[in-house]
Amino acid sequence: MELGINTDFANEPWELEEIKNKLREIAEAGFTHIHWCFDWDGDYLYARSEMEQIRSWMDEFGLKEKGLHASKGSRRFVERYAEAPHGRKDYLSELEPNRIAGVELVKNRVELVHVLGGKEIVLHMYLPTKSFEEKPEIKELFYQQACKSLDELQPYCKELGVKICLENLFEASAKDQIEQFDYLFGRYPADFLGLCIDTGHANLVGGNEFIKLLATRYADRFFCQHLHDNRGWGKEDGCGDAHRLPGECSIDWKETMKLVRASAYEQPFVMEVSKPEGEDCAHYLKRAYEAGVWMANL
Repeated sequence: MELGINTDFANEPWELEEIKNKLREIAEAGFTHIHWCFDWDGDYLYARSEMEQIRSWMDEFGLKEKGLHASKGSRRFVERYAEAPHGRKDYLSELEPNRIAGVELVKNRVELVHVLGGKEIVLHMYLPTKSFEEKPEIKELFYQQACKSLDELQPYCKELGVKICLENLFEASAKDQIEQFDYLFGRYPADFLGLCIDTGHANLVGGNEFIKLLATRYADRFFCQHLHDNRGWGKEDGCGDAHRLPGECSIDWKETMKLVRASAYEQPFVMEVSKPEGEDCAHYLKRAYEAGVWMANL
């Protein structure tokens, strides 16, 4: 069965040998695809030689690419906008040199996924909700900068045949995110801009009903996925953004997979999960593969 998993399932190694070893372990567990997630948070730029090196490792282990988690730039305020200090290479920044640098960072990931053989990148677009509430005029500036960057990215993405998929996040309400996606999907075509449904994030915002809303309202834009489980917010095991294996917590996977089947999403299914501390990688990947098969068979 074709299944994909995130490369950073056991955190992010910095040694080249360990990065290669992680790809080997993924392949040995039976996975056919990876979702490249290394360096998703930060301003690291991949050289072409590195891209080709990664592709050679994938070819060696018989792995294919299914999407890639792009970086939105260095750490920054999530709920506020146009306030110092600023993160670096931020494609949403109101500071033009920084915004332009952010566009170059996203282009770097577009090139990377193209070299690896994938067709989509996943991108976070955090909504500065506190600033929106306190200064309504900030919303216009925010979307002005966001659209300026997307306008600049669109021809490059089309040239390489890569879509940008915005990910639903847990830092903003369902209402704010629906407004965001409705506006942007109304402005840009489906062959450029789509949606990555993160089931865990959606469960934190609005439970199974929000997963259903995203998957039905944007069925024709559903091109990428991060499948993982949690129990919502609380004190019990698996609460918060836990990235647990499908079936371990409270998401209705039978209904979720029915929604996936009815959408524009093209297999393989991709999990974005995190290995518990102390568990052996091989043992965890075996469990992850079994969970993926169970999920896909639904």
